[in-house]
Amino acid sequence: MRYPDTKIENACAVKDYRAQLNQPYYDNDASLLVATNGQILAAIPTSSETNDPTNICGSVPLEAIKHARKTTPRGDDPVIDLSDAETARANGATFTRPGETFPDYQAIIQDKARHTPDICIDAALLKRLSDALQDRTGKDHRVKIYLSRSPDGSIDNGSQIRVEAADHPERIGLIMPCRID
Repeated sequence: MRYPDTKIENACAVKDYRAQLNQPYYDNDASLLVATNGQILAAIPTSSETNDPTNICGSVPLEAIKHARKTTPRGDDPVIDLSDAETARANGATFTRPGETFPDYQAIIQDKARHTPDICIDAALLKRLSDALQDRTGKDHRVKIYLSRSPDGSIDNGSQIRVEAADHPERIGLIMPCRID
């Protein structure tokens, strides 16, 4: 399996008691590497030329993901051999694959959202804005997002987005949308 050089493990629930959420899942049929912690879900496409019937769907150990990224030259996509149900191999190292059953992620992915985005924002700017609104020592980093609407009720994807600290609604900010390309 060849996949984009991302930090897919950031979407995993590393310390969750539900072991199936502790590492990404490889779906050879859909050509996707999927990770979730129960609150967020990341699904990234894998290269079709390396997705063949010899790759076996199942969990991918985090250690294999990290090793593949660390030992792959910068600019190249990491590759992990998943042709064995029990082990994953990455750049000369072998890792044990957990046999956990992954949640039915396809049931919750919305096709409409994939084809018709309502708005595009820079996540790094949203994080900076959230940090600016929250107490530095606080544990709650949630924000409420309000999208501007046109008089007919449709989303005005060219207007600013109002952001409020979830636990302090009087702390407000604005973020500008990006172009949807």
